[in-house]
Amino acid sequence: MKVIGVSSGKGGVGKTTVAVNLATELANRGLGVMLLDGDLGLSNAQILLGTRVTHTYAHVLAGEKSIEEIIVSTASGVKLVPGSSGSKTLSSLSRLQLLGLIHGISNIPDCDVLIVDTAAGITDNVTVLFSACDIRLVVVQNEPSSIADAYAMIKVLKHEYDITQLHLLPCQIRSKEEAKTIYERVNKVTMQYLDLHLQYAGSLRKQNELILESARKGIPFVNLEPKSPIATDISAIADNLMSDDNGHDSGSIKFFVERLSKTI
Repeated sequence: MKVIGVSSGKGGVGKTTVAVNLATELANRGLGVMLLDGDLGLSNAQILLGTRVTHTYAHVLAGEKSIEEIIVSTASGVKLVPGSSGSKTLSSLSRLQLLGLIHGISNIPDCDVLIVDTAAGITDNVTVLFSACDIRLVVVQNEPSSIADAYAMIKVLKHEYDITQLHLLPCQIRSKEEAKTIYERVNKVTMQYLDLHLQYAGSLRKQNELILESARKGIPFVNLEPKSPIATDISAIADNLMSDDNGHDSGSIKFFVERLSKTI
């Protein structure tokens, strides 16, 4: 199993869109994929997947349901562990509660890839979950505050968790050249001030109308328009992340639990 974390320094840059479509792309390839909506208090992955959720992790915390009972099988072939929208309690879980969540997921069979869609920012919930992943994908836009917040997040991960392997994914870009420029600019700063070389995950082109249509219909755009530019971008990102030589920590969901345990 590979555990892929998707995060960002600020909200609204396309993090959940990337996570949902990457999960769907991998499921289309015949892999068993589970998506953990790690933005537990403000979750919306179920909207992009067109799935109705009746129970969330809030019911697990209350002792009303088990992890297995809240998992939703979606039309995209992705199994979703849903969070809850508008729950302050879920947005500020303790590390022990987070560990309990991952322990519950680790007992579920038939899963080749776990994708963790964290909340945005540098709160404890975000950095603990993200740092424990095998592959860590930081989503960024070509916008000053997005770049600044992405760097702030990378700085926290390096200083507090000694993370040395991170992938940068520029989104909403107009050309491959623009994406490379963003990557090189951020990587130059992290090399200079953090002694940290970032991996390049690929990029996602700007197609706002398709993304909006996809969200309205509840169909990931890799299925809605599989030959669109951004669908081919997701395919290339999947190829890169799933290759054996892309420079990520090797591990499994048990390794994920072990790393998470060390932060308790």
